[in-house]
Amino acid sequence: MNDLLTWMLGSVLGLSAAWVLYRGALRAERCFGYNRAFLLLAPLVAAGLPLLPRPALGWLAGAAAPGAPGLAGAGVGPSFVLPTLHVQASGWGAEWAGVPPLVWLYAASVAVGLGRLVWRLARLHRATRGLLRTAGPGYALANTGGRLPTSSFGRTIFWDETAALAPAEAAQVLAHEAAHVRQGHTYDVLWLESWRAVLWFNPFIYPLVRALALTHELLADRAALAETTAAPTAPGPRPGPTAYATLLARLATRRITLPEAPLSLLHSFTHSLTLTRIAMLKSSHPVRRWKQWLALPVVAGLLVVACQPAADTQPNNGVALPPPPPPPIASSELQFNQLKDGSKLYVFVEEMPHLPGGGGNTAIVEAIQKNIQYPTLAAADQKDGRIFVSFAVNKDGAVVEPRIVKGLGPAYDAAVMTAVSKLPAFVPGRQGGIPVNVIFTVPVQFDRQP
Repeated sequence: MNDLLTWMLGSVLGLSAAWVLYRGALRAERCFGYNRAFLLLAPLVAAGLPLLPRPALGWLAGAAAPGAPGLAGAGVGPSFVLPTLHVQASGWGAEWAGVPPLVWLYAASVAVGLGRLVWRLARLHRATRGLLRTAGPGYALANTGGRLPTSSFGRTIFWDETAALAPAEAAQVLAHEAAHVRQGHTYDVLWLESWRAVLWFNPFIYPLVRALALTHELLADRAALAETTAAPTAPGPRPGPTAYATLLARLATRRITLPEAPLSLLHSFTHSLTLTRIAMLKSSHPVRRWKQWLALPVVAGLLVVACQPAADTQPNNGVALPPPPPPPIASSELQFNQLKDGSKLYVFVEEMPHLPGGGGNTAIVEAIQKNIQYPTLAAADQKDGRIFVSFAVNKDGAVVEPRIVKGLGPAYDAAVMTAVSKLPAFVPGRQGGIPVNVIFTVPVQFDRQP
């Protein structure tokens, strides 16, 4: 649950920064294509940055100190402490009982959001399936008979032939909707609507959807105006920004009111922030390109926060380790300073042991987790507590000499020892290119069935 909550908070932070940047610097600029890409990538970046691998500084710090926290007096020397793994008590429904309520709430809300999107698509399909379509240049034209306003979805333009439009006006409206089709705006909407279902808890995803709708209309307005101004397709005076803005305002006052569910997925000429579009049509100031570069420091700052880099760490098999590695344990003052054959044990080495499939420390913990089970005990005998188990990976890659450093009870200790004994052979650790013995310690948290 902590991981999910951390991800949720991180995505809120990321998307809030993106929204502040868009609202404060980009919305008023006429760099519509840049704004479109920014709005489409913002949820992906905000959701992805908190998932980037990062050093678990807390347990690494504990491993770097002589002796792991909580092991004082246990007779154990320094060892590399892996992340804690958790074991839930078995019993009826135990597989599901261990799932935190927040996970259930998140998954159910995502399912509801995606289901709502499918329902809206189905309503739109039912509302338009009976319309006759004729092929146009890059699109299909469907006359609606006034049941839908002139709008577009996918590669179809829904045309309201009952609207009173002059030939020049009809050409502009058709060019506007054709721009939506040609630029693939429907797929943008479906992409962001899917992210809205995934990030339902994030308050900044909702204005992002509305901002994308505005950006689509501005892109289509610019394309339609450029096309009809350069080469008018109907008789009459050459259209311009003023005539186009007048047309937009006139049609917006006569828009058709339809159920929100299907209409919200359409790109309608008359249903999207008319006053803002008119203001943009009248604007002539050049795009201030320096504002577009503001995205770089924002992303860099979020990356620093998300990854939490440690200046004194170095990578090893994808896992950050505190440098420099301490010297091998050579004295006999500690209980686990060497193997039974007298060979030295190392805590950190240049190349730490890892499983053949890679994955670093996470893969080691997952391998133990797969083989461990909560002991079969009566409810009165079940315990909550933590066991520390250590084992060595010798120079041949074999797991040797597992032992309980801090136990919880015979049944619990035996379950942990059995799981460790089932670990496969490792790729051995190396110091100076030479295979060496390395000791690990794993905390195992047992939780009773709730």
